Amino acid sequence: MITHLRGLLAHKAPTRAVVEVGGVGYELSISLATYDGLPAAGSTVQILAHTHAREDQLALFGFLQEEEREMFRLLIGISGIGPNLALTILSGLSVDDLARAIQEERAGDLTRVRGIGPRTAQRVVVDLKDRIRRPSRTGPEAPQAAGSDDLVDEAMLALEALGFAGPTARKALEAVRSRLGEGEASVQALIKGALRER
Repeated sequence: MITHLRGLLAHKAPTRAVVEVGGVGYELSISLATYDGLPAAGSTVQILAHTHAREDQLALFGFLQEEEREMFRLLIGISGIGPNLALTILSGLSVDDLARAIQEERAGDLTRVRGIGPRTAQRVVVDLKDRIRRPSRTGPEAPQAAGSDDLVDEAMLALEALGFAGPTARKALEAVRSRLGEGEASVQALIKGALRER
């Protein structure tokens, strides 16, 4: 099992990263939180990994923080939540926000993430309430410096990779961008907001 990779960050996108180690490129599926913390492509990076093996597929999931990997592993241990849905949850809510929602039994916070219905949200709360640590307090996220259209295009790619249809993704992103305003919009904020749009 691969537990971490240290090497050259050959490519990064909101839903995946490629780390080159010894001439071999390893593709990892990642959350928005991990994407936001990655350095520029071409930099040296260490990414924690979770190896997910099925009969027909071997997939790697990458994380910058151990807390996020732990939460991912807890989520995929719940019936009905696979690794892709777990990443969607971690893209829609920070680890601290998710932990707080679970501990305070606020299942409604989870239903704002696309793909999570009331039953699944309640199952997450019931299954994990006694298994997670108290979340730490973190500061506000810093918006990324980039042109508005570039942000929307990058967010569109991420949403399409998460299963959104193009027109639906574009409509959700435009709604979120108008609500946030130009100064507050970042790729991560746009995608999080779009995941909560109905």
